[in-house]
Amino acid sequence: MSKTKKSAPAEYISNPEGDIYAVSGLPEEVIAVIFAYVSRSPKSFKDNIATVLKEEGRGKQRAEKFHEKWVLNYGHASVAEHASVHLGIEKVSRLFSSLLELCGEHLSFTEYSQRYQKPRRGDFVVPPEIAKKKTLAREFLSVCEQQYDIYEKLNAKILSYLIKTNPETSETVLEKIAFEDARYALNLSAMTNLGMTANARAVEECLMKLLSSEYAEAQMRAEEIKREVRFGVPTLVKYASPNPRLKKTREKLERFCSAMAPKKHRKTKDAPFVRLVDWTGKGARDPQAQALAAISAGLAYGSGLPQSSGINRLTLKQSGALFKAAISELGKHDNPHDALKLVNYSAEFVISEACWHQLLRHRKAQWFAAEPSVGFGLTIPPNVKKARAGELLIEAAALSEDLYAKLTDAGKPQAAAYAVTNAHNRKVLGVFSLWELYHLINLRMSEGAQWDIKKMTKLLADEVGKVHPLLVKPALKRIRK
Repeated sequence: MSKTKKSAPAEYISNPEGDIYAVSGLPEEVIAVIFAYVSRSPKSFKDNIATVLKEEGRGKQRAEKFHEKWVLNYGHASVAEHASVHLGIEKVSRLFSSLLELCGEHLSFTEYSQRYQKPRRGDFVVPPEIAKKKTLAREFLSVCEQQYDIYEKLNAKILSYLIKTNPETSETVLEKIAFEDARYALNLSAMTNLGMTANARAVEECLMKLLSSEYAEAQMRAEEIKREVRFGVPTLVKYASPNPRLKKTREKLERFCSAMAPKKHRKTKDAPFVRLVDWTGKGARDPQAQALAAISAGLAYGSGLPQSSGINRLTLKQSGALFKAAISELGKHDNPHDALKLVNYSAEFVISEACWHQLLRHRKAQWFAAEPSVGFGLTIPPNVKKARAGELLIEAAALSEDLYAKLTDAGKPQAAAYAVTNAHNRKVLGVFSLWELYHLINLRMSEGAQWDIKKMTKLLADEVGKVHPLLVKPALKRIRK
């Protein structure tokens, strides 16, 4: 390594004299280039920063040329991960926000919560697919208004019930519980806001997916995102565009699946459920023994113990003891040992849209979600039942179901998806590790967790407990501490 003159001004370097320092105050694409130089140059980052500052405007031009050559033309996309953007995204539909949040595991979000904020009347997004169809657009807005009326009635009935049954609890607290459950009457066109942080590589991939989407709102918002992120990373997202392969593949799959599907979709009234469909050790005489063997192997490598030392010959009791040793010091806010990532599961969920909107944020899992529909029944919140207000929620759902059918028959299936309420269930396939299950249980079964996802997580833990009881027990024990 060459000796550095340490000449970069202190305003850009947190520790001018140290070997470890934060870099800030420079354009994101310039920072990405400065970091990229390290693979070919012995110079300090500080020297490279000083050089860029001397060049002033030419520093940005150099960054643009560098990214054009190495990232865009030669495909060294990892360089783009050093450039980050922060976006405020407002007045989009909840349907769009779910599409956006599923665009990649390296996107970070914080979203407006219908649990803690009361949605306002009129805050709906008319699907662009029908915005110019006056009759359909009017009918869509009419349903939204009627559902908001029902939302307010539900809110009042639930709050009245809660006040009577919880006289010692603050009315402010009860109000939040009431509108948290009343929101199940609202549909996916409800507006939401979210903040997004991502590196340029993740943004480019996200834009490609959104621009290739079958939803017009996704395409329109992607163009806006592309325009705005170019203030921070103008070169790295320049060529983000629709991917014809994605569109053609989607169309082929839709034709194939529609040919295989029954002519008439059978509407189900099944309650929300979770079903484990695959797991480490499935088909083995002792699935748990296989899972423990996988964890033991990971622990052995991580602890410097070679396989030849006999790790493969451990008894079930010994593997269990090794697993317990690995998690014995696990605190309330600790992540489990990485060896737990060697045990994997696939599960099928039928859960409410309200629950799904929370679950999809667990980005370490892989999610394969069916489109929003009205064919998998409803989730009715317990407080709605206790307040004897179930008929109101069913009325709101019926409005959506009629509108969904009308829009589908009119050849507007994407617009129909916006009509689906938070109470309607969606079918989802999830693929995740034991490591992620520990995180899910710890967060979603805690005291402050929302009841719907809490119930779903409990069902999932019960399912996994049938095949790997020893592995799930410590996760459940941790939340009781």
